[in-house]
Amino acid sequence: MQLTKICIVVPSNSGEMEQPEMGYQQPFQTPKKQEVKVKHNHRACGGQVLDLLRDFLSKLHDSGWWRTCQHGVKKVKNKKNNSGVFHDMDGVQVVSVKIGRDNPRIFSYAELFIGSNGFSEDQVVGSGGFGKVYKAVLPSDGTVVAVKCCLAEKGEQFEKSFAAELTAVADLRHKNLVRLRGWCVHEDQLYLVYDYMPNRSLDRVLFRRNENLKAGILDWGQRVKIVKGLAAALYYLHEQLETQIIHRDVKTSNVMLDSNYNARLGDFGMARWLEHEIEYKARKTSARIDQFRLGDTSRIGGTIGYLPPESLEKSSNATSKSDVFSFGIVVLEVVSGRRAIDLTYPDDQIILLDWIRRLSDQGKLLEAGDARLPDGSYKLNEMQHLIHIGLLCTFHDPQFRPSMKWIVEALSDFSCKLPALPSFQSHPLYISLSSSPSETSPSSKSGTSSSTDNASMITNYTSSNYVTAAGETIYVTAECKNSKIVSSKSAHDHRRPFPGYETPREISYKEIVSATDNFSDSRRAAELDFGTAYHGILDGNCHVLVKRLGLKTCPALRDRFSNELRNLGRLHHRNLVQLRGWCTEQGEMLVVYDYSASRILGQLLLHHKNGRIGNRVLQWHHRYNILKSLASAILYLHEEWEEQVIHRNITSSAVILEPDMNPRLSSFALAEFLTRNEHGHHVVTDTSKSVRGIFGYMSPEYVESGEATTAADVYSFGVVVLEVVSGQMAVDFRQPEALLVKKVHDFEMRKRPLKELADIRLNGEYNDKELMRLVRLGIACTRCNPQLRPSMRQIVSILDGNDKLLIERSKESREEWRQRNASALSLVKRIQALGIQ
Repeated sequence: MQLTKICIVVPSNSGEMEQPEMGYQQPFQTPKKQEVKVKHNHRACGGQVLDLLRDFLSKLHDSGWWRTCQHGVKKVKNKKNNSGVFHDMDGVQVVSVKIGRDNPRIFSYAELFIGSNGFSEDQVVGSGGFGKVYKAVLPSDGTVVAVKCCLAEKGEQFEKSFAAELTAVADLRHKNLVRLRGWCVHEDQLYLVYDYMPNRSLDRVLFRRNENLKAGILDWGQRVKIVKGLAAALYYLHEQLETQIIHRDVKTSNVMLDSNYNARLGDFGMARWLEHEIEYKARKTSARIDQFRLGDTSRIGGTIGYLPPESLEKSSNATSKSDVFSFGIVVLEVVSGRRAIDLTYPDDQIILLDWIRRLSDQGKLLEAGDARLPDGSYKLNEMQHLIHIGLLCTFHDPQFRPSMKWIVEALSDFSCKLPALPSFQSHPLYISLSSSPSETSPSSKSGTSSSTDNASMITNYTSSNYVTAAGETIYVTAECKNSKIVSSKSAHDHRRPFPGYETPREISYKEIVSATDNFSDSRRAAELDFGTAYHGILDGNCHVLVKRLGLKTCPALRDRFSNELRNLGRLHHRNLVQLRGWCTEQGEMLVVYDYSASRILGQLLLHHKNGRIGNRVLQWHHRYNILKSLASAILYLHEEWEEQVIHRNITSSAVILEPDMNPRLSSFALAEFLTRNEHGHHVVTDTSKSVRGIFGYMSPEYVESGEATTAADVYSFGVVVLEVVSGQMAVDFRQPEALLVKKVHDFEMRKRPLKELADIRLNGEYNDKELMRLVRLGIACTRCNPQLRPSMRQIVSILDGNDKLLIERSKESREEWRQRNASALSLVKRIQALGIQ
């Protein structure tokens, strides 16, 4: 083992340390042979301790055993500025400690032990079959976290659930998911460290008793926000990652609430990964995911009351529609303020779903609303809208349940018309309380059994154990009959290595030179903005894209390079490039991405060879799906990540296409990362207001003001849409009309057929309706007035076929368009005068 760092944690009041009168023994520390009582002045003692440390470290450094230099690193004369900053020979600076600072890491047992006061019972904030959850304050920086502990004696089954949770959560980046900070393995005990949620779980707040309402109930606005947040989280898990994640245990106790009552889904112990079955069947998944894939999902997992009927009837594979059912139950709970199964109610109301279905048949849906909500504090149409969605999600047949993507859209507009609800009289009851399980008829009605009999019947129905909360509410976890919990001894004997998590790392220049064959032309993948991309192979089998930036002496580019590294590793979406590492040796600025691509969108879309059109043509269905996926990625950046990202460099050359034509947005060197304050508002960190981007893709107002906004990204996306439709470049001085947006604008002004904009290489092989939709969308996105442009959420909906959002808005006159684009038009004229092509 080689010691690379020594970290000494000193209390914030280190200058006021006092020597204790009695010897104090630190945990796991060998006791001293003799304790010496010494009384010093408080501050003087602290100073002496620091002087001793300084003297010791100085001698250690002089001995030569402690090495502080690295190959290719210049010594920095100014000691005040060299803390944590990497300086290469040409002055490129990367704050290494900040790169991937939000990625999960390994915690020491000592810091968790100290932070939780020795895992004191006073710090317990929750518990379950896995063990307990402790509140802890990290001694290093005072951050408050929640530590989830897996009891070793629970055996292999629980270890596997914890491993699944780590595997599932480590890569996730969404504002409505509980963020994993790291993990710890200590003497066969497993600990997962999460962000601490001050308002605990949704069930604690939603189901408060009347006598415990001093803190107040959740108001209607908070409930709507929670439902929308949970829907966004599940949509992200189901459709926005490389592989699909089925949570399998969506319930109110797993929905955590932060300080602003934003929903954050947690507890991924039952989660499983699935391949996407829609568009990307040929995708390969990471080896560390394989053990938690489809073959492992046949075991029933979840909680009764939230489990879909298909899981109760027979052993079946979990699907995304299983999560949709559970989500629907949570929605009904949020609206009604009632638990999914509650024995305190009359027999015909014990099962929440069956009761609300009967209200629907009677035309009394609003009677399901929480009676604790004051009249006038909510809109009746909104409450009915939510209940309606909840019932659509809980259809008996999973094929008729909507997708989470559809649900997110339906929740974004309470005025949208929902599919009519059927009569539920023909639907089987979720759980029948009228007879024994063996005699239960799918259409039987609820009887008059006692609460005790009902509890026994529900238990028998699921063939599992149950516990009660004060004898009133049932919590049942369903497991397969033959699943076994092995003893801690056997679990230790057959223990598999606990999975790790690979974060972006600094890659040596030697490795990159070897991977790219010394940046040979044969490995050149594309010419990108600010540099060149090369295809490389690391470690013999890992395909990467190495972005080699030019203008190495440009201070602004060095700053953007550092910014890209610090932030890109924190994003995770199936349509964003994934950062693998970086290198700043030999004066280079190299960014390394995961790579399985064959082309850049601009390279394939605008491909010309020797003045002739190339043989390979990007087919229409690929073009359309690329735009849908790209829009999803930009929506994630704008609204769904923990912070807000303004990309500022959305171009066709920034989109990498994988072999299955799945696009990945890259080029984050110019991105602006806006943090959220305590009120949820975005705070601008870059106040320089300098214009950074690619000519032809920048919106007019951005060119004038330099202020990065989401509307500016929408404009850039609109230009890419027009490129995809026409097969022409955003700026091409070989054409009579150099600017593509002006050419399209003239088409609109002169009322020429918009179909004439279609790429001639398609030979008319395109979907007419989709073509017109894209042309109109491109025009709407590139309006000079940013207020006339659609949002990225609206764009995603439009690309899904919601054409009503493409309502004709006030058009811009030719003169108004020229005035707003005067700068761009003037630049085009000057370049044309120089004869540059």
